[in-house]
Amino acid sequence: MKLHVYIFIFFTIINFISIFAQEEYFSKNTKKADLAFASKEYYKALTLYETLLKKSENKYEKAYIQFKIAECYRLMNQTAKAEAAYRRAIQRGYYDPISYFYLAEMLKANEKYSEAIDQYKEYLQYKPADTLAQRALKICTSINQWIENPTRYVIENFKEINSKESDFGCNYANDDYTTIYFTSTREGLHGTKINPVTGSLFSDIFEINFLRSGKWDKPTPLNDTVNSEYDDGTPTFSADYNEMFFTRCKIIRGIKLGCQIYRATRAPGEDWSTCEQITTFGDSVSAGHPSLSPDGTTLYFAANAPGGFGGYDIYFMKRPNKNSKFSAPQNLNMPINTPGDELYPFIRDNGVLYFASNGHIGMGGLDIFKALKDADGEWIVENMRYPINSSSDDFGIVFKKGVEEGLFCSSRPGGKGKDDIYKFVLPPIEFVVQGVIKDAITDKPISNANVKIVGSDGTDLDISTGENGTFKYKLNPFTKYIILAKKDGYLVQKIKISTQELSDSKIFSETFYLSPITEPVEIENIYYDFAKWELRPEAKKELNKLIDILNANPNITIELGSHTDMVGDSLSNIILSQRRAQSVVDYLISKGIDKERIVAKGYGKNRPKTITPRMATYLPFKENTVLTPEFINSLQDEKLKELANQLNRRTEFKVLSTNYIPDIPE
Repeated sequence: MKLHVYIFIFFTIINFISIFAQEEYFSKNTKKADLAFASKEYYKALTLYETLLKKSENKYEKAYIQFKIAECYRLMNQTAKAEAAYRRAIQRGYYDPISYFYLAEMLKANEKYSEAIDQYKEYLQYKPADTLAQRALKICTSINQWIENPTRYVIENFKEINSKESDFGCNYANDDYTTIYFTSTREGLHGTKINPVTGSLFSDIFEINFLRSGKWDKPTPLNDTVNSEYDDGTPTFSADYNEMFFTRCKIIRGIKLGCQIYRATRAPGEDWSTCEQITTFGDSVSAGHPSLSPDGTTLYFAANAPGGFGGYDIYFMKRPNKNSKFSAPQNLNMPINTPGDELYPFIRDNGVLYFASNGHIGMGGLDIFKALKDADGEWIVENMRYPINSSSDDFGIVFKKGVEEGLFCSSRPGGKGKDDIYKFVLPPIEFVVQGVIKDAITDKPISNANVKIVGSDGTDLDISTGENGTFKYKLNPFTKYIILAKKDGYLVQKIKISTQELSDSKIFSETFYLSPITEPVEIENIYYDFAKWELRPEAKKELNKLIDILNANPNITIELGSHTDMVGDSLSNIILSQRRAQSVVDYLISKGIDKERIVAKGYGKNRPKTITPRMATYLPFKENTVLTPEFINSLQDEKLKELANQLNRRTEFKVLSTNYIPDIPE
């Protein structure tokens, strides 16, 4: 750590030398490029810097120019080029540790999370108190978990609206959502003039409509009341859609102008006819991305005003009615605003505020967050996670009223242009139980079996299986269920399922194997140590299933029969098997089963196992094969011999009667 402190002090000294060198030795053209950069004309500045890099012979100047090239690419959101440029700036010995931070940011945006972690750690050696870097490092270590466990939102590229240019800043422009306004840098109302900040055409607001034919028409720009020769975009509307607020960003060389919010109005059914600037902080402060509350009294927006928490913060202004002026802006404060940038607010009809941020913990670039107030009126901020968010910029979300469906914008890979508009929907949570009822011996489906579904919410339903033995039923959330499968001549089988703790849709797939009352039923996995009869822990787990069967069939009495393999003398095997059967009976009695309902019987090796049709589907023995000593000795494969002996070592139960009357508690 001390070494890095010394290095930082050294870099600080170099910094002063570099500043002095720039003043005395950096070329006039470099200063000219710096002026374009300071004016936020990044595309123009990039062109100048790239030319200067080839000509400069001053190594400090070349390192500085390389860093500024990286900055231009970053601020133009060209993350791959920015990543490479920051690497070159570091290789050239650029003095400021911020280059490590921005390299890490670009690596994260390009989904190179492990490399980003290394660069954040390098930066934090010099700036250990930087909270943005600390948070970025934290999220990089867990970002894969978000991708592996996505939310239920389903997203789709809105191909009909997107172009090869930037398409963003969208909103619904009528109540049935058949008209959408959006922002685009495609060729619009004012020709092909290039924006020196972005290197793209100046943006306009476009309109697209859904036709009766079931298709979207071609987008068209709004009239020149709204669209100007500058950047125009990010519309928001009053409840009647006759009042629109939007952003306009003027660029006049030599004069520092920020983006401002404008208000356009129209008569019902007419085109936009008036437009005026809304007073926020003044022309030197950028303010934009407006969102009007459903009642029309509160306007949320982003601004980089002095005294905020970071770059851009979310502010709001109030008015008593649409004909009144707005009050002075107020900062939404923490925890919504951070030392980073908070942009593109959207206030929903249910009072939840959505916004984009690079200051909260996110996946990379801008992420979309939602904020809702708790019982004490404090904002609780949540990341909307993957797939709404990605390692690229994700922003500008808007919702349809009352449903989890809407639009958002993203620069993620795979789109049609630089920024694309995406549709999203949150499918409703659905819980379904489906299954099949089969004969445990023959493995054949049982038709017209009864399925009884009892729920903690009062559900009490009886349904029947079809010819293929299947059934299906939609379950309710936050409910415990008992499901019983019944058929005359068979034992009832019961299972329990619950939707109480589930937050995602789920299909419960169940197969019920009903055992005929007339046939013995093997209890699987009842194993004993050699020549022992004490129950092993895994055997007790299986016997709990038998307890469930006895509880589901309270009128039956059973015989517990234990069988050995064909090895050893008959008397010893009968004694051993009797003790094993009794150990099962004793366990069942200890768990509350009436001793009058169960009888222990040791059969030794007198009743070899017969392979049932169901067993023949998963065992290497044919149906109806009897595992006698003669058959086992005829097997050439020692593994098959051991398997046959193991099948003979079994515990079974068979029904003795179906008319047992349980005691009724007093």
